[in-house]
Amino acid sequence: MMAFAAVCVCAPARAQQTAPAAADSSARGAVLVELFTSEGCPHCPEADAMLEKLYSEQSIDGAQIIALEEHVDYWDREAWVDHYSSPAFTQRQRAYADAMDLESLYTPQMIVDGLVEFVGNNASRARATISALGRVPLPAVRILPAAAAPDGKQPAGGALVRLEARDLAHDSPSDVFLVLAEDKLFSRVSGGSNAGDSWPHSSIAHWFHLAGQLPSGSKDLALLAAIGAPKAEWRAENLRLIAFVQEEETRRIIALGSVRLADVMALPVGPSTPAAGRVAPAPPAAVSNSPAASSNF
Repeated sequence: MMAFAAVCVCAPARAQQTAPAAADSSARGAVLVELFTSEGCPHCPEADAMLEKLYSEQSIDGAQIIALEEHVDYWDREAWVDHYSSPAFTQRQRAYADAMDLESLYTPQMIVDGLVEFVGNNASRARATISALGRVPLPAVRILPAAAAPDGKQPAGGALVRLEARDLAHDSPSDVFLVLAEDKLFSRVSGGSNAGDSWPHSSIAHWFHLAGQLPSGSKDLALLAAIGAPKAEWRAENLRLIAFVQEEETRRIIALGSVRLADVMALPVGPSTPAAGRVAPAPPAAVSNSPAASSNF
């Protein structure tokens, strides 16, 4: 089922990017690591915990891991519904399957920089792939606070951010995504195949927003995106924004960046209850706020 070799495709896929010089080998390149997962999948707790460890430790030479857990909905059953799940994340995984010519969807599935996919609890494969791609850095997407839209308006209760990137290299139209994710969450499952189990999570996606699109050959990105106020039950200090540019046809990531939400908008103090064991509701409306509202995954 693995459509690509872990390392063999890496260099050709980024031939248009400039590899770092040998003297710069200690520099870390940002790498987007997506994990399609579910609380109802019997093999997913191991993959979730593995990604959380990789992300929190940041111990892979040459790579800065930007993690995203995306909880699909096809494991939801009457015995247990994953409250992080959304059909929009299933739709995003299906778009990858189509691009990579996979026969079916499965979990846990890890996809690195939109290029390489493999079973998501394969630690050695994950480390080798992330390390290889981290050494061929992507252009950075800068996420900056914006004072106001051209019409002078600010979103009610939310904020505007400006997304900027330079020196992009892409051969087909590309999508610009803005994602809100929360770190340091913990699952305690009382039903289904993982009943009685508990495990940590890294960077669970609350919403995806299609912020804009770029025609093929566009070298620069500069656009404004509105973000809504976070839900009260989300811990403000653990929220962050992730922005990336992704080719529509190949699905490869061509630019990437991340920032703490608190760095771009004023946030209320988070809930007084600890994050551990907290179960989030279904993903909200984001920027009209639901992952399902953000099409063209």
